[in-house]
Amino acid sequence: MATEEERESVEAEDGPGTGATIVGIVLLLAVAIGLALLVKDLYPEDLDAKEDPGFVDTIFDNKVVVLFARLLLVSGALVLAFGGVFIIASTVVRMKNKDWLRRAGPFEVSERAVTEIEDQIQFWRTAALEGQEEIEDLRQQLEESDELIEQLHLALDDG
Repeated sequence: MATEEERESVEAEDGPGTGATIVGIVLLLAVAIGLALLVKDLYPEDLDAKEDPGFVDTIFDNKVVVLFARLLLVSGALVLAFGGVFIIASTVVRMKNKDWLRRAGPFEVSERAVTEIEDQIQFWRTAALEGQEEIEDLRQQLEESDELIEQLHLALDDG
């Protein structure tokens, strides 16, 4: 007989996999139905006949050609939409990771300029830390001087 722990581990293993499969099937079914409705709505019901058709009118006088032209336009719009979302998302991720743009088309920030700026930043950071240490030393000396002056002042008052 299986213990209760073994049954729980088997249920835990089956649970998420089954749920994910069901969600995947539902999403796949929704996409398939959406595509079928899109193609149905894109298919032209009737085409107007022209009295004096030109070259383009002759090409688009076929329902299948009109359907595929419409599908091409819709797919182009989808590609542009997904491309825009990808560009925005990748820009946000790069900004979050502090990956800054150094090159854009013909414009480029030279590595030498970046290195010089980083060296200057490091120099001023080191100078600030040294200055902070000197300030602490001077503050300590001032406190010691204040204590000495206080002791001398008390000695003069007593004497």
